[in-house]
Amino acid sequence: MPEPSPSVLRLRAFLEMLDVPSSTLKRDPRGRTWLAPELRALVEADAECHTELVRFVDREIELFDSVRQRNDPLFAKDVLNATHAVEIAGSGLDPRIRSWILGLFYALATIAAYATLAPLFGLSERGGVLAQARAALGLASEATSPSAWGMAAVGAAVALALLLAFMPGRRPSSRA
Repeated sequence: MPEPSPSVLRLRAFLEMLDVPSSTLKRDPRGRTWLAPELRALVEADAECHTELVRFVDREIELFDSVRQRNDPLFAKDVLNATHAVEIAGSGLDPRIRSWILGLFYALATIAAYATLAPLFGLSERGGVLAQARAALGLASEATSPSAWGMAAVGAAVALALLLAFMPGRRPSSRA
């Protein structure tokens, strides 16, 4: 492809910076009202410049026509419907119950982290901490077999936490 002439490059640089509405381009594709007088004279004198102007106008009109959309009277409603909160298990809980559940699991996570990391930092022996936890929960007797009462207590705590987490509740309505 041959190199464009300096006059075509000058016209192209001007057209790239230009912002003309599509209605003006359709009404005046030759640039009599929106093109600078010296560039209009250049377009009339040079066939390459005229071809460049025709190409610019055709592409701009095509671009404007390709992005034109119909007005959608339900657009705002569709957007609002798409942004409704997603129902999450436990999201309808009373904030106090939810705080208790979160607090319980944070406490359990803290205990598990301590039991795991304390021996690494020399704070306690792993066997001692686990033996103390088993003894406190009644999970082990002298023969290191789990006790029925300890297992029942842990099972009841887990069942209660799951029941509270998945219990349907009234959610406060945010719709006006």
